[in-house]
Amino acid sequence: AIAAQAPINLHQQTLWGHSYGGLLVLHALLNRPGEFAHYAAASPSLWWTDVNIDAGFKQRLKGHQPHLLLMRGTAEPGNPRGPSVGQPDQRMQTLKSQLNGLPGLTVDYHTFDGMSHGETLPASLRYALQAL
Repeated sequence: AIAAQAPINLHQQTLWGHSYGGLLVLHALLNRPGEFAHYAAASPSLWWTDVNIDAGFKQRLKGHQPHLLLMRGTAEPGNPRGPSVGQPDQRMQTLKSQLNGLPGLTVDYHTFDGMSHGETLPASLRYALQAL
């Protein structure tokens, strides 16, 4: 429907999400890496559930070259519902390390200095629209 109203480059589509939506973005990337050119996960709620990169992801990634943009505010807690263990961004750093170096996948990480979880929503959308 949108394609009938405006020109759309189907090869440059981006999926963006914040918080639980950020988890959705990661789920989409890990399960269907060829659906979008860019995946932008802002403040994904990694404290809520572990993101599992299964053995099949490398196979699903073959033939695709998606770009993942991870974003996070530096004032965000590691776990808003309980005590954090380690650095607040430890889960994000672990995820980034697991994904870096996978053939075909480009991973970028951007932080928003001094921003809380809520403040990253508009900032990350603005950043993704400009950067991607």
